[in-house]
Amino acid sequence: MSVSGFRPAAAPPPAPAIQPSWLLPEPADGLEDIRKFRKQRLAASLRLFALYGFEHGPAGHITVRDPEWTDHFWINPLGVYFGHVRVSDLLLVNHDGAVVIGNKPVNQAGFQIHSAIHRARQDVIGVAHSHSTYGKAWSTLGRVLDP
Repeated sequence: MSVSGFRPAAAPPPAPAIQPSWLLPEPADGLEDIRKFRKQRLAASLRLFALYGFEHGPAGHITVRDPEWTDHFWINPLGVYFGHVRVSDLLLVNHDGAVVIGNKPVNQAGFQIHSAIHRARQDVIGVAHSHSTYGKAWSTLGRVLDP
């Protein structure tokens, strides 16, 4: 007890651990449900990139590995504004760059970057790459990012 008689309150109880819905585990009902789950989050991620200014014309890509054909991944199509991408727009490509599902062109730069990552890291499910205003501004400084 202090001289004034004031006693500090006990620490509040910890907040309940509530996970946001995008962090919930993938469905366990089958490959089609996992595929749908991943594709929905990919489309939502592209829209969030647009909302926060992390897209710039055709530059930037987000991909997610297919749960069944693990040497294939879903990617946003070339020329479709991130903020307008729907699940039905997504393309399934293999590691050779061939479009397996979809009928739009693939951004070859995005394919090259993401296929190398997906090929090298089998544990990686999703990859994001952007040419944001902030990243471009930082690059003009000629400095490396601190770890």
